[in-house]
Amino acid sequence: MRLHTFAAACTFLLAPAAAFAHGTPPAPAHGGQVVEDSAEHWVELVTSGDLLTVYVLDEDRNPVPSAQLGGKATVLASGKREEVALTLGEGNSLTGRLAAPVSGKMTAVLQLTVGGKPATVRFAVG
Repeated sequence: MRLHTFAAACTFLLAPAAAFAHGTPPAPAHGGQVVEDSAEHWVELVTSGDLLTVYVLDEDRNPVPSAQLGGKATVLASGKREEVALTLGEGNSLTGRLAAPVSGKMTAVLQLTVGGKPATVRFAVG
């Protein structure tokens, strides 16, 4: 019986995070990429030139006011790593500026605070 319990626990712990997601992501409202964060929010990342804009929806897909948001982005692009502070934007958004526009592939890891609680989300763009 112990082996069965151990095997079940391992399966649960090693299962992909997508298996526990809250269904299909909502359609991007701003033309970006939508991913579920570690705290069960939907996060949309939009890049335009050197500007990053992050939009956050709660698990019921309602906008989270920007006054309840905070965070930073770690961006990997063109072999360089950059930390970007995210500041309050309009509605349910945060914004940040990169040192230079990104062309091609980019990975962004967002460390957010949503309603005072931490959340992490990773994007692979391009």
